[in-house]
Amino acid sequence: MIIGIVGSRRRDSEADYKLCEEAFLKIYKEGDIIVSGGCRQGGDRFAEIIRDKFKVPMEIHYPDKSKLDPVKMEKNIKWAYAEINYARNTLIANDADVIIAVVAPDRKGGTEDTLKKAKGKPVILV
Repeated sequence: MIIGIVGSRRRDSEADYKLCEEAFLKIYKEGDIIVSGGCRQGGDRFAEIIRDKFKVPMEIHYPDKSKLDPVKMEKNIKWAYAEINYARNTLIANDADVIIAVVAPDRKGGTEDTLKKAKGKPVILV
């Protein structure tokens, strides 16, 4: 099984990590793989900690900076980066069989984009 682990950068505390790890351990079986997005905060960071701690194979989908639109970069750099981040979220959602999501209270942003793209796959909200 491929377990997606994603989450808001605003949920980056030790308590948040522990909740994510607990959710992971409830579903993990030997041979499973983690997929995540490589962000340095939140659920993506937790995914890498879990990978290292439990020696789980992992696929990381980093945003593809080669696809940054120069016109959008000129007009609004945030918009340009959002576009490649959302493309990365699609890859995570497509790869995962189940997703553990460390969600923000307002339920906005990239984590929510990934969950919308999961198309009926099981989601565990943390």
